[in-house]
Parts: sequence; C-alpha cells; structure tokens
Amino acid sequence: MTCLLLPPHPASVSTARRWAAPLLPADVRDGVVLVVSELVTNAVAADQAADATDDIEVELVVDRPRGHVVLAVTDASDRPLPPPPAHVPAEEDSGRGLLLLDALAEDHGWVPRPCGGGKCVWARFRCACTPLPTGPTAPRHLECTDAA
Repeated sequence: MTCLLLPPHPASVSTARRWAAPLLPADVRDGVVLVVSELVTNAVAADQAADATDDIEVELVVDRPRGHVVLAVTDASDRPLPPPPAHVPAEEDSGRGLLLLDALAEDHGWVPRPCGGGKCVWARFRCACTPLPTGPTAPRHLECTDAA
C-alpha cells in the first residue's frame, strides 16, 4: 500500500498522476492514472465547495497475487457518489469522470469516512500483474500486499 496526501488545490491533480504512474503495472497504468486524475479532480472540487482544509488522501494497493489494483481517494463531501450520467454533450468540459470510472474499473463505490466528514471513493482494476523479482532488486514500493 502506498499513500499520498495532497492539499485541496487544482495543482494536486497533476501531482497525483505523476506519483501514481510509476507505481502501476503497465497493463493498467493508463486507465488507473486517468481515474486518479478524475477522482482527485472531484475531491479538490468537493473540498473547495465545503471550504475544507484537510488533505486529500490518495491510496494505491497493487495486489499482484490477486491480480488487481485498488485506488481510494478521500474528499470532504458527505454526498453519495451519483450514478454516471447517461449522456454528456460533446461541448461540455466536464462531467465524464464517473463514465470513465464505470468503464475502466472492474468495480467501484464509496464509503463514509470512519472519522466523520466526507467519503472515500474506491475503484478496483483487474491486471495481469507479473510477480516481482526476488532479492535486493525488488523495489519496496511495489511489494505485494494482502489488502482488499
């Protein structure tokens, strides 16, 4: 499990993408990075709307033995995650994040934050993870976990 704390500021979106990309298996990298971008964008907007000052938490778990990656992003909004829209007009600049989440993730959802105030949006992606090399050359940040 790897975690990143970010201020609720628009610049955090690109920081999250750059942080996540090297941690991910190649076969899911582009899709997960795209969803990271969308979820962090939504979290920044929710935190700014709530005038929240708490950091946004982005968590990645690469579970190679089970063949999946789990992404979780917190935000300050207590509102449930809405269903993806049926249609977004081409001229709209936003509104596609939940469509992308629905299309790219194997499963996704949200839970209220246990400490109160806000929620955690999560997504699970199926990957063809290959085992890490053994020995001192295995990077620590990509070690297998038994997390959900």
